[in-house]
Formats: sequence, C-alpha cells, structure tokens
Amino acid sequence: MAVYIPLAIKYRPQKFSEVIGQDIVVKIILGGMQKNRLGSAMLFSGTRGVGKTTIARILAKAFRCENHQNNDPEPCCQCESCLNFSHDNQMDVIEIDAAGNTGVDDIREIIDSGRYKPSTGEFKIFIIDEVHMLSKSAFNALLKTLEEPPPHVKFLFATTETYKIPETIMSRILRFDLKRVESDLIAQHLSSICNQENISAGADVLALIARAADGSIRDSLSILDQAINLVVGSELLLQDVKDMLNVSDDNDIVDLLDLLFSADIKNAIAKYREIIRGNASGTKVMNSLTDCIHVLTCFKTGVPPLEALVSDDIMPKLKKMAEKISTAAVSRIWQMLLKGTEELKFCDRPEIVLEMLLVRIAYASGLPDLRELIEGIEKKNSKPLAKNEKMPDIENCKSPESLSDEVLKMFPGAEIQ
Repeated sequence: MAVYIPLAIKYRPQKFSEVIGQDIVVKIILGGMQKNRLGSAMLFSGTRGVGKTTIARILAKAFRCENHQNNDPEPCCQCESCLNFSHDNQMDVIEIDAAGNTGVDDIREIIDSGRYKPSTGEFKIFIIDEVHMLSKSAFNALLKTLEEPPPHVKFLFATTETYKIPETIMSRILRFDLKRVESDLIAQHLSSICNQENISAGADVLALIARAADGSIRDSLSILDQAINLVVGSELLLQDVKDMLNVSDDNDIVDLLDLLFSADIKNAIAKYREIIRGNASGTKVMNSLTDCIHVLTCFKTGVPPLEALVSDDIMPKLKKMAEKISTAAVSRIWQMLLKGTEELKFCDRPEIVLEMLLVRIAYASGLPDLRELIEGIEKKNSKPLAKNEKMPDIENCKSPESLSDEVLKMFPGAEIQ
C-alpha cells in the first residue's frame, strides 16, 4: 500500500512565489536578499498555519542554493543542495522544536555547533520552531551569540506567542509578523488543489472550508483532507462538509436573527433547537451569529466587511434586514454576544448557555430604543433633558418595569403607558 501524504505536506510551498497571503513579508525578504541586507537572526510570528515555518525553510533553502543569484533570490529547487533540503538530508540546516528542547544544554549544543563552518555552502542555518518555549536560561545562553554571531550562521525563529520572548532577544533580531490569510485567497488555493486532485467542489463548498479555517492555510488543507474522504465519485457536496464541520445553514442563522430582532422568543428558541438538531454546535452557531451581526453593522455604517464572513446568497437578506433595524439594536446584540462568548468558556453545556443568551437577546430586542424613549418623554412632558442629568441605564435594566423606574426618576411627572 502506497504511503499517503497529507495535503498540507504535499502542497507545502517550495518557493517564495508559492506562499499564499504574505506578500509584504515575501517582498521584504526578496529585497533583503537582493541587497544583501538580511541579518543573522530573523523571527517569523503569527497564528497557527499561516506559513511561519514554511517561509523559514524556503529562506534557508535560498541561502544555501548553489544557483543563487542576487537578481533572482528564489531557490532553484534543482541543485544538489535544494534537492537534499527537500529530502531532509541537509546536515548544515538544523531544525528543532523548542517545545521539546527547552533547556540551556540544548542551546549550548547549538552554539557549539555554530562555531564550525558548514561542510558545504556559505551558511549553517538553525531553524527553531516555537522559540518562545525556551527557558530563561536558554535565552540567556543564546543572547551572546545573537549579539556577535559568526558570519556563517543564520538563526530563523518561528513563534505564535511573541510576548513570551525576552525583549533583550527581540531587540537583536529582525521580526516579520505574518497575518491571517483572507478567506478568498484560501478558497482560490483550495480550488487549485481540488483541480490537481481531480475533485469537483463548488465555490460555496470551498468558501465554507475557507471560513472554517479562520485564516489558516494549514487548517484549510486539513479540513479538505477530511472532506475528500466523504466524496462519492468525484464531487464534494456542501451538505457533507456542513455535517462534518457541525455548522448550520446560513439561511437558518438569518431566520434566527430575524426572530430575535422581532422579539419572538418562542419561535426563536424553536428555530435554534432546530439548528442544533441538525448537528450544529452551540459554539459554531455563536460564531455565525457574530459574523452576521458584523455584516449588519457594516451595512448600517456603509463600509464593506473585512472579509467574506458569510455566504454570498444571504447577503441580500442581511442588507434588507439592516434597513429595518437600528444601529443601537445591532450594537446592543453585539455586546450581548461578546459577553455570551465569555460565558461559553466556563460551561460544559454550550447549547444551553446559548439558548439562555438568545432569550435575553430577544427580550432586549423588544425594549425601546433609548434615544427615541427620551425624545418621546421630552415631547410629551415638554421638559428637555438637562446637561447634568444622566440617561437611564437601559443595558442593565432587567425588566420594562425597572426601565420605567429609571425614567420616572428623571421625569417625576411623566406617565409611561
């Protein structure tokens, strides 16, 4: 039986031109190599799966490429050095995981090895992944070498938690911050891979996987790897991917939002339970709701969403919904969802927590808008709000009766029907 190679490894970029979504970082590196202005120590930071270690490996390959030219710093991937690198057979490129090599003795071994020139090529290169896991004594041992590095040594670090690296180290290295990859770029990359794998997948399927990956190329390929196992024939179906990811249909989420904004608690809870019965998790429903609220806010403010957070087929519905609701209502629900996200972290029953949150949201949606309430009372009683008077705290009112009490404190003669 042939050994299966996961997509994340099979399609790992081998050149800078193949890196997805990190254009500015690649541009700086290529310019630095052309001008010979890259230092001896570089750090690549960012969330998981965005290309930190991949870029470090390509850079190491480029440094040692036998056909390297200043006007074209890309590794040729054909010379002996590049081929050995691709087969993990480079004795002058040492790659370690700091999570399992945290001690000072491990770093001293690297320092001692760095004193000797490479057996071939110009540079000896050390790639240290998750460098923030090194102990304090290990960082101290590395500090002197970073201050006065041998000319033939390059250190390439990668980390997801830059704040754990001592400032004395950070001040001596060149730092590259990698960003999350946009969903559109991930979907395009997945489409190219599906074509090479002879898999038919619609744009809606790839967009769903891209959104689920949350900016991580590696996560998107891992999800696609799983989804391909569901393929019957050669077509990857949207419903299969939804079931695999435990996500709800976007149209159901919009219907749920509509019921919440209408303060229809009974039907909102019934709709929510219907979504949950379809194998969608409470956490995924929460994330979908926050995405829709963000898009609604963008429609209300006239600015485009940061990226494709929801499918294209529900955008017209959200736009129509935005015309009927106030910005204050959208903002209020956003704040309640953020608070609910924190509550989910401390409970083993996220479905129940979210259901109780939806009850509060639907109830709050039925409360009057604060500004309209004040203006209505002013108009009825002909008494404007004084400059030093505070508006009633609608956010912390637990019932319409308590809201009325807050208002009556300001307007003793007012009557609220």
